[in-house]
Amino acid sequence: MGVVLSLLAGCVSNSNNASDLQQDATAAVSQEPQQNKVSDVLLWINGTYAVLTDINGGDYTLLGGLEPTATNKEREIDALESSWGVTDRASADETLVWLMEEGGHREGYAEIMEMLDADGISDMTEDERVAYITSVYQVEDPDEALYLAKAYPYYLENGAGAIDAWDYCRAISLAGWYYTAGYYTEEESIEKSLEIAKIIQERFSSWDEMMDSYLMGYEYWGSTSSSERRAIYEDIKTRDNSPYSLDWNLPLEWDPVNGIPEKRLAFCGGMC
Repeated sequence: MGVVLSLLAGCVSNSNNASDLQQDATAAVSQEPQQNKVSDVLLWINGTYAVLTDINGGDYTLLGGLEPTATNKEREIDALESSWGVTDRASADETLVWLMEEGGHREGYAEIMEMLDADGISDMTEDERVAYITSVYQVEDPDEALYLAKAYPYYLENGAGAIDAWDYCRAISLAGWYYTAGYYTEEESIEKSLEIAKIIQERFSSWDEMMDSYLMGYEYWGSTSSSERRAIYEDIKTRDNSPYSLDWNLPLEWDPVNGIPEKRLAFCGGMC
């Protein structure tokens, strides 16, 4: 039972369960984000975390969501340390390894769901599942018990990889923030982002499918509703230059010689 309780506790708090909000990094961004015209490839990459960028007051047409100014660099450094424990290049790399190679939150999710499934809760109502989780696994937080119960049907439908996008999308957001903070060069950030983006593109079949997985992961991690993030996603879909208007199967290739904004001249009439 000790292992079980540890896993359950781990879905809400451990050293790697950092906040995905970069509040310190964007608190001073008071102006309405400007939507620049950018490469489709960069916009696709940024679409994997555009909801979070929007929540943080950033611009999802920019790598990392912010202009790479000295002021934003210092804010991002502070935010990464407070939210993720990232303080340098080495810890930046380690955090991406944890998310992409060591299982992130999706590993604990799968283990917990498999244990609940083995307990035979599939025939229970949601209320019965909440009561069972609260009693048998001694989960004192009613919200945690509720959202574990809510996560179970999604697991039945989508399997152990149900919340993969939660880890993958946050990994890309980190790669962008690492550029702003100066831990990665622009080229390194884009190359790492492309590497992860191709995994996401292969793993899911559409923006909606990716977002469903991401939002379920958010609910599992935070024991809270994802309705606000869902609404932001739907709103971004309606905007000009929305990443979600791009073809999901867009070829994700980058020319490191000419740079990623290969369409910039076309968007500014050759005057920039």
